[in-house]
Amino acid sequence: MLALAVVTGWVAAHAADDPAAIVRGLRAESNAAIAAHDAKRLRPLLADDYRGIQGTSGGLDTGGAATARSYENEEFRDPTFVTYERIPDKVIIAGSGRRIGESGHWLGTWRKADGVMRKTGDYLAVWTVSKGQWRIRSETFVTLSCTGSGDCQTAG
Repeated sequence: MLALAVVTGWVAAHAADDPAAIVRGLRAESNAAIAAHDAKRLRPLLADDYRGIQGTSGGLDTGGAATARSYENEEFRDPTFVTYERIPDKVIIAGSGRRIGESGHWLGTWRKADGVMRKTGDYLAVWTVSKGQWRIRSETFVTLSCTGSGDCQTAG
């Protein structure tokens, strides 16, 4: 909870002057929610009409509520899953000020019986203002490598 209070306070302090800083703070909150395996904390960051393309399978996630439930029912119930971390390299505000493009790289970590499996890749996210808050409208992930476990053979 302290991390949420710190991020929320930081975001509020920068709300009026720097939307890119807000998105970077919200991305940190997204990472913290996933690391805490807390779908309820993740849900407000996803737009109602969220769309996500999964990095390994190419599967499509649709809807913020459904995506948060999917995390809760899949990753967060997997005893080997540790976290996903998204690290922004660029955060660019559209000329209209109504959209922000975020691109970067990501890391997923699992503790498998034969070692720590790490998947890495690139991502692109679109943030829009919804209900007065910046929310993730869409994300596309690309898995580029998997190391540390024999499970990489089937994990892409």
